[in-house]
Amino acid sequence: MLFEVLIRRYNALLYKIARSYGFNHEDAEDLMQESHFSAYKSLRTFRADASYKTWLTKIHINGCYHKLNQHAIHYEEATDDVINHHTTVTPTIGENQQTEQMVMNKELGRVLEESLQQLPLVYRSVFVLREIEGFSVAEAADLLSITPVNVKVRLNRAKTMLQKQLEKFYSVADLYEFHLMYCDKIVRNVFERIAREQAEGANHDTI
Repeated sequence: MLFEVLIRRYNALLYKIARSYGFNHEDAEDLMQESHFSAYKSLRTFRADASYKTWLTKIHINGCYHKLNQHAIHYEEATDDVINHHTTVTPTIGENQQTEQMVMNKELGRVLEESLQQLPLVYRSVFVLREIEGFSVAEAADLLSITPVNVKVRLNRAKTMLQKQLEKFYSVADLYEFHLMYCDKIVRNVFERIAREQAEGANHDTI
């Protein structure tokens, strides 16, 4: 099914955004599933005025805001397991060098993720959309309902807060990496929910 391709393509994007809003792994997955399901239900209203990626991101950000307003957020401590699941390491030549590099990347990843979480949300959200996910200034402004000037100002402040020297050693694109091992779970849960709703609709029609 074509929709499965869309789910898999944008899982990492939605995961990073949810994490940037302070949600832990489990809450992020719940939000991802809800966003995919909401997009599926609203496909008929999608007029391609913007890209599907932008449209889905808008749905997802609204979902994050809604959950924040419900005070249902739970922060997750960065543990070795979390780091292993959400970061990647750069292979190097030689076993000893590779082991040393892996340890260094884990530590830098942990520091960067924790540093990003310490930023006020207004800066953190801009940083993720612009630097990690590659949205344009105009797209980020539209998604966050702020001006392009505000996007640029907030991004510059976010970079300063994150200590730019660390970015020379660790790619920001690896922050909050959504491991492919979770993709099947998200796809399965979304399609199970779609099937349940279709079955309920069929039962309602026969009454």
